[in-house]
Amino acid sequence: MSDRWRMVGGCLGALALAIAGCQGSDSPICEIEGVLQYKGQPIPGVQLTFEPDDFGTKSTSFAMTDENGRFVMFIGGTQGVFKGKVRVRCDDPLAAMGQQTPIPAEIEPRYRELCEKYGTETSKYMLTIEKANKNLVLDLD
Repeated sequence: MSDRWRMVGGCLGALALAIAGCQGSDSPICEIEGVLQYKGQPIPGVQLTFEPDDFGTKSTSFAMTDENGRFVMFIGGTQGVFKGKVRVRCDDPLAAMGQQTPIPAEIEPRYRELCEKYGTETSKYMLTIEKANKNLVLDLD
């Protein structure tokens, strides 16, 4: 194996260890999961995005809410969110293709209102991530 590939492998290994250590207080990444609610009700089928305050050193985290509004945030294939301030965005995942996600009629008005108010172009909601949280209740209004 060439020195170049050993160096690449070593760097990737170090990165994996840093990411895997998100339970430690020195890690820049924290595991975040919880439930998305709008006006007190869980909202399914939302693409949830946590956009970091510094794109130069941090990456965006994504999740999809399940039928109970539950989510687990990921950066690519790694569970977590970079520490610091993040802008929270809620979008219909099919909107970019000019379609709408099928949502139960009883929550559809709240779903559409949430995505309009907290969507990619409109959300001003900021959240500070300081430590791991597996029970985050993200209750937007």
